[in-house]
Amino acid sequence: MKSIFSIALLAITLPTLALAKMPSLIAPQAAAIAQKDLEDRGLQAQVFIADMRFKKQSFGEKAHWEILWSESFPAQTKGRNEIGLKVFMDGNYTRSVR
Repeated sequence: MKSIFSIALLAITLPTLALAKMPSLIAPQAAAIAQKDLEDRGLQAQVFIADMRFKKQSFGEKAHWEILWSESFPAQTKGRNEIGLKVFMDGNYTRSVR
C-alpha cells in the first residue's frame, strides 16, 4: 500500500517539477551582479547581501531576483534610502529605495 502511494505521489509531482520554469539568470549570477555593484561604489566593507528571493513575473513586473542589503543607506534621491537591488533575467538591475 505504501509503495502504491509513493508511486502515485511521484507520478503527480514529477511532471509539475518538469514544467516549472527555471530562471534564465541563476542565483549566483544575480548575487555576483549585486556584489560587484557594492564594490564599484566602495560599500562592500559596510553593506552585504542579507536576503535574496526570486520573484516570478506578475502583472506589470518582469521576473527578477530581489536582493536586500544588510542595512539601508542614503540613496541618490534626497530623503530616500536604498534597501537593495532588483536584478532582471537579462542582467540589468534597478535600485530599490524607500
